[in-house]
Amino acid sequence: MSSCGNNESLDKLKELQGGLDAKLAAGTGQLDSLKADMNSMKDQAKSFLPEIPDVTSFQGELAKLAAIASDPIAFLKAKLDLESKFKDSVPDLNSVLSKLGVGEFPPKTPSIADICAAAPNVEIDSSGVAKEQPEPPKVADVVPPPPVPKEVYVPDVEEINKDLIKFAGRMTFNRIKFSTDRLFTFGQKKRKQEYYDLSVPEVWIHIFETAGRDLDEIKKFSYTVADLRSRQVALKQKRPTNAETDRYDFQAQGKLVEENYNKYKAEYSSYANAGPFSQACADWAAKYKKKQEESTE
Repeated sequence: MSSCGNNESLDKLKELQGGLDAKLAAGTGQLDSLKADMNSMKDQAKSFLPEIPDVTSFQGELAKLAAIASDPIAFLKAKLDLESKFKDSVPDLNSVLSKLGVGEFPPKTPSIADICAAAPNVEIDSSGVAKEQPEPPKVADVVPPPPVPKEVYVPDVEEINKDLIKFAGRMTFNRIKFSTDRLFTFGQKKRKQEYYDLSVPEVWIHIFETAGRDLDEIKKFSYTVADLRSRQVALKQKRPTNAETDRYDFQAQGKLVEENYNKYKAEYSSYANAGPFSQACADWAAKYKKKQEESTE
């Protein structure tokens, strides 16, 4: 018999061990009895395992509720069960359900981290007592490695200028096309195209003049600037005319490229380091002149 303070299961285990030693000494004749004693020792050893407490976790029940996404009846039943269990221990229960998106069907699927952050760690033990458990200790943050030195970014202003003035030019051609298409309400497709064709060169004239270059000297076109302007005057005198054609200003169309350049430089971060329009024009004209000279060699 066990005395006070002794472990009854341990005493029984020792008793079985003593019998086991004696049967081992007796040889194979005691094999069946030996096997039975070993099974009994195994059962006694299991008695040393601690009992796992039967608890109902609020956070665990929330996770189960969120997982019911295909059966509205099962969801409603689970929700009512959760509310009946935790309505007294979690005062803001409805707020927690709403915050996690599990208050209505179909529920959202919050992560475990979201549930732990929004819901208190309340547990109900086997006797029905609810208690908020302390949060588990947080693992200390790992010291990050020192940052890798970054290369200093030096913007290529000339390259940015080139990209921006090309983009501004394309947008300007689109604006000119839109304007010339509105000159006549119906028909006159050929006339609209003529206005467009005589407006586009004004973009290049404005760029090269801003760069201080003579377009006639560079010979960008097969005609002179004076020839272009004469054609523009003749086109505006062609009938039919209207208020739109009377107001139309060819040279103003060319200046739109500068307006677009400054607009997109201010609006797009990729062009923020671009230089002034005059610098972009000078770079463009210089490259054009160099390319022209190389082609004649």
